[in-house]
Amino acid sequence: MASAKDLKKKIHSIGNTAKITRTMEMVSAAKSKQTHSRVEANTPYSLKLTELLESLSQAERITHGLLQPKEGVTRNAVLVVTANRGLCGGYNTNVMRLLERWLAEEESRGRPTDIDMVGKKGINRSRFRKIALHATYTHIEDRPSFEQADELARGYMKRFLDGEIDRFLVISTRYLSAATQKPQVTQVLPIERPPVEEAESRRGASRDTEFIFEPDPRTILETLLPFSVSQRVYRLLIEAAASEQAARRLAMKLATDNAEELKRVYTRQYNRQRQAGITQQITEIVGGAEALE
Repeated sequence: MASAKDLKKKIHSIGNTAKITRTMEMVSAAKSKQTHSRVEANTPYSLKLTELLESLSQAERITHGLLQPKEGVTRNAVLVVTANRGLCGGYNTNVMRLLERWLAEEESRGRPTDIDMVGKKGINRSRFRKIALHATYTHIEDRPSFEQADELARGYMKRFLDGEIDRFLVISTRYLSAATQKPQVTQVLPIERPPVEEAESRRGASRDTEFIFEPDPRTILETLLPFSVSQRVYRLLIEAAASEQAARRLAMKLATDNAEELKRVYTRQYNRQRQAGITQQITEIVGGAEALE
C-alpha cells in the first residue's frame, strides 16, 4: 500500500492534471461554439444553392461533365479529413476505421483509390498501417477557409474532367447536431441529381412558380456547378472542424470528471491512513503512560 506521502503526491499531481483538462475543455467549448455558428450560418446558403440548382436543372435538361457518371468506375479519389491534434476521443480513429473498411470493399471490387489525407493524425496512422497516400495536407486547421476548399475542389474537378478519376469522395465526420457526429462517406463527383420527387418536395410551394432567368439557365448552371462543388467541400470541412471541437470538449470533460473522481478516491485513502497513524500514536502514548503508573 502506498504511504501517506506518496498519496499526497498523487493527489497533487492529479489535481494539476484536472486543471489542465478543465482549461482545455473550456477552450474546446469556446471553439465548438464558434465552429457550430459557422455550420449554422452556412446551412441556409447551402440549401438555397441546392434549390437553385434544382430549379435550373428542371427548367432545361442540361448535360455537363460534372454531372455525367462514368460507365464503370475504374479509379477513385478520396479526401480523408482528420485532425492535426489529438486529445479528441475517438474522432480520428473512427474516421480511419471507416476509411479502412471502405478501402477493403473497393479493393475487393478491383477499384484502385488515390487517398489524399488531411491532418497529421491521419497521416501518422496511415504510415503505421502502411496505407499509401497520394497527397497530404497539414495546413488546414480548425478554421478552414473557402479559399482552401476551393483550391482542393478545383484540383479534383480538373482530374475528373480529364478522366484521371471516375469518382471523388470525401470521408469525414458529419456534424448532425451538437451531441451527434458521425463519420460518413460522401460522394462529391459526379454530382448526383436528386430524384424528381425529392426535388419537388424540397421546393414545396414554390414548385408552381415560374422564374425568369437572366442569362439563360444553361449559362447560369454551368457557372454554378463548379461553385457548388467547392461549396460542398467547404461544408464538409467546416462540419469536420465542428465535430473535432465537439469531440475534444467531450473528451476533456470526461478526463476532468475521471481526474476528480480519482482525486476523491486517493483523498479518502490518505485520510484513512492519516487517521490510522494518529490513532496509533495516541494508543502508543496511552500505553506508555499506563506503563509509567
